[in-house]
Amino acid sequence: TGVIAYMERYEDYNIMYLQPQVDFKGIARGAEALVRWRHPVKGLLSPAVFVDVLEKAGLIYKIDKYMWEKAAAKLKEWKELGKEQYHISVNISTKDFYLVDVYETFVDIVERNGINPEKLKLEITETTIMDNFERNIKIIKRLQDYGFKIEIDDFGSGYSSFNTLKDMDVDVLKIDMGFLRTSKPENLEKSMSILNMIISLSKTLGLSVVTEGVETKDQVVKLTQMGCRIYQGYYFSKPIPVEEFEKRYM
Repeated sequence: TGVIAYMERYEDYNIMYLQPQVDFKGIARGAEALVRWRHPVKGLLSPAVFVDVLEKAGLIYKIDKYMWEKAAAKLKEWKELGKEQYHISVNISTKDFYLVDVYETFVDIVERNGINPEKLKLEITETTIMDNFERNIKIIKRLQDYGFKIEIDDFGSGYSSFNTLKDMDVDVLKIDMGFLRTSKPENLEKSMSILNMIISLSKTLGLSVVTEGVETKDQVVKLTQMGCRIYQGYYFSKPIPVEEFEKRYM
């Protein structure tokens, strides 16, 4: 009932938070847009509380479209302020490919706002791509031809990571934070070796890399030595209100 009531007035309750994507010095290059539900009783709630319910109800596309619009409007504002160097990454869920015309929707959004499509980066998981590979890959290719940059989110979390790279052109790999979270020292050593291999491979393929889930200085040092240049994680910043992002980084 709470989620249904939320959906009836989601534009009143939804707010966009930004998690900075920074270089090793902590200088922001952009951010990922993340939705938060401003519950009238429970306060600020993370997507973990409500996204699964919305996906099962076939309503997640409404929240996604709202966030795409909010991100584009903010990019337009930054452009007018002479801050066009920053990007915002937005998420596309599996259901979005079935419930909306993804290509037409994004083209319309950037044209209405007069922004560079490269600055509105599109995050897609491997699972989403593989759900209907031939159909989705055609849509993604059209988006790239228009000028959008495609990011593979949670890279390494699925079973088909390297097949995905073989069969499609992407622009950015967002390495799954699971590589940095392990309780056993011997497993951490293995994880760092795999990370090193992925970063090296990305260079060979001409891809950019963003490592998610960075929480310690030691991780930053090791990843920088491997060749990673952009980081996203609590070591630098948790997701924060847009106003705080602008005050801190711009």
